Amino acid sequence: MAGLGFDISVFVAYLINFVVLLLALRAFAYKPILAMLEKRRQDIAEGLSAAEKARAEADRERVKFQTELESARRSSQEEASKIAKATAGMREQILAEARKEAEEMKAKARAEIEAERQAAQTELRRQLADLTVDLTRKVVGQTIDEKIQRDMVGNFLAEMGE
Repeated sequence: MAGLGFDISVFVAYLINFVVLLLALRAFAYKPILAMLEKRRQDIAEGLSAAEKARAEADRERVKFQTELESARRSSQEEASKIAKATAGMREQILAEARKEAEEMKAKARAEIEAERQAAQTELRRQLADLTVDLTRKVVGQTIDEKIQRDMVGNFLAEMGE
């Protein structure tokens, strides 16, 4: 085959070189590349796992935050309701006190009016009695005793009052 340009010794040398090259590549390049690819695969898997854990933690925190937010919202609504009830109670109390004070003022005014009316009636009766006594004296003269006259006027006024 030498005529064809094929030399077996060169072929064997090429084959040995190729096998040595394969072994060297496998030892020095292929295994480190595979190790690097495996490490990269593990890093990616760890990153995905960490991302999944972070997402789960974020979901838990979000749920916790929403629960706390809802609790705070409920609490503030309860406080607002309590304040509204307290305000309504205070308003009712103030109105009740104002009504009571108004009623007391009315009662006091009525009592004062009644006292003034009684005083006016007493004064009117006294003046009427004096006028009657004076009139009787003028008409009848001095013959009737003043005490008797006053008794008569008192009886007359009592009958008129009834």
